[in-house]
Formats: sequence, C-alpha cells, structure tokens
Amino acid sequence: MGNTGSGNAGYGGGPGRGERARWSGRQLKGAALVLAGTLLFAVGGFIVVTGTGLSKLVGMRVETFGRISCHDTRAEKGQTVWHCFGETPAQQRANDAERERAARDALRVHVDGMPKSAQIERSRITFADHDGRNDPETITATQVFEGGRWFAHSGQLFGYGMIPLLGGAGMAAWGVYRVREAGGVRGR
Repeated sequence: MGNTGSGNAGYGGGPGRGERARWSGRQLKGAALVLAGTLLFAVGGFIVVTGTGLSKLVGMRVETFGRISCHDTRAEKGQTVWHCFGETPAQQRANDAERERAARDALRVHVDGMPKSAQIERSRITFADHDGRNDPETITATQVFEGGRWFAHSGQLFGYGMIPLLGGAGMAAWGVYRVREAGGVRGR
C-alpha cells in the first residue's frame, strides 16, 4: 500500500521495478578497461599459443619443415629472422620426384624439345630462430589459417605475445578495481 519509495529500498537501495541501473562515468571507464584488457589478453594468448607447441592442442596445423633457407643475411646470433622458406616432408617428396622427372626430361630434350621447368613448392615461414651463420636444419611452425603464412615456434614470438597478454591482464584487473571502487559491484 502506498509505496512511494524507490521500490526496493529495503534490498540494498538498488533500482526499483521499471527503473534502470545507471552507471557512473568511473564505472563505465572501468568497464571499458575490462573489455579492452580482455581483448588484449586474448590477442596475447593467441600469439603465445601460435609461437609455442600449444597451438596443436587448439586445433591449429603444425608442421616440421626441412631444407630451410633464410634470405636475411643480417641475422646475428640468437636473432629471429622474419622470412625463411622450407619444405614439409610431403613437399620434399613431391619436389624430389619433380626434380627427377625434370632430369629425365632433360635427357630427352633432343627428341621432344625443351622440357618445362620443375615446379618446386616451398612454404614461407616467419619468426624463425637463427644462429647468425647457418640456416637451421628444421623449423616447427604453426599455420593459423588454412593457406596462410606459417609462424615458427620461437622465443621471440612467445615474448611478443607475453606483452599484450600481461598488459591485458593488468588492464582488466585495473578495470575491475575501478568498477568495484565506484560501487558497480558490491559484495553481499
């Protein structure tokens, strides 16, 4: 009878029926920090997973490449090379067969004319660890999207991923603190 208050005054002073909770500017900024921090954390986590063997557990394609050739001659010891090329075992078998076919065709050049050149397939690999002198023997890499670039499992890629991962966790934690401090989430 005669309820003239805000509706739920006896239940913690929250908004009554039909009223909306209004967030203060500090709460909105805190919520924005939580959202941005969560997105940054997810991006960092994705980079870390891509740069390690964990990518196979997430369902990404992982291959080990051989016959590596890196075109960056300025690499120093322990540095990561941006662009390398390598061959998966399947590519190695196909390329060897194609080289043999081209060699056989070259023997018949006087009969059939000039054979077409062999189609050698190689994959582009990014973030390959390099010792500064010799190309690596093998590289294990993750392909994020089908038909996309391969990212080598490397300490530098892992380090790059840790920056947004930790930054995002800190930003989200700070946002939660700001929302709680402004009174958006209260314990019972």
